[in-house]
Amino acid sequence: MRKNISISDIKKYKKKFLKNNNNITSRNALIKNDLNNVSLNWENFTQINHHFSHLIKKELPATNQKASGRCWGFAGLNLMRLKVVENLNLDNFEFSQNYFMFFDKLEKANYFLENILATLDRPSDGRLISWLVSSPIQDGGQWDMFVNLMEKYGIVPQSVMPERFHTSNSRSMNQLITRQLRKFASILRLENNKGTNLAKLRKMKLDMMEDIYNMLCMFIGKPPESFD
Repeated sequence: MRKNISISDIKKYKKKFLKNNNNITSRNALIKNDLNNVSLNWENFTQINHHFSHLIKKELPATNQKASGRCWGFAGLNLMRLKVVENLNLDNFEFSQNYFMFFDKLEKANYFLENILATLDRPSDGRLISWLVSSPIQDGGQWDMFVNLMEKYGIVPQSVMPERFHTSNSRSMNQLITRQLRKFASILRLENNKGTNLAKLRKMKLDMMEDIYNMLCMFIGKPPESFD
């Protein structure tokens, strides 16, 4: 059985393609139209309820995450923002997405290093370690993470800790912190191979977290402890 595809194969494919009217119809529809529109099931679509039980009474100016992946944080803070505006009868108000991002990054870094300590017996080239080091401090998150951050660190008005360049353009910051965390992971695993006990490794981790804190302060700014 030959491995290559021949011109005669292509001619056979073409002949069979043209014999099928469904192929012709699909081609004609897709050539100049978006797949999502062509494949939409209109019977199902017309059954969707486009009316809502809860309406936002006061429209506020849109917030902008810009070139970052903080949509989940913006969504949560905007829910809280609505209540503040209603309760205090304000025209506009925003919580600090920057403050939220700072502690999200700090917690993710600690979580990553703890996972490295928990997997010291796994091979460095294994799938688990490869996954852990792939993206330890990305911007994304979910609802339970947001709730935990609010309960542990609270939140401040945006005027107290406004947006910075690297919160709105997080790629280079994430890349540099990721490289540093990967370096720390390598150090912890090497020290473990030398026989360093877990207590000393965790002490090393605390010093590493201080470096991550310093990097976040440089990129994002130091979070305020109080405000007027």
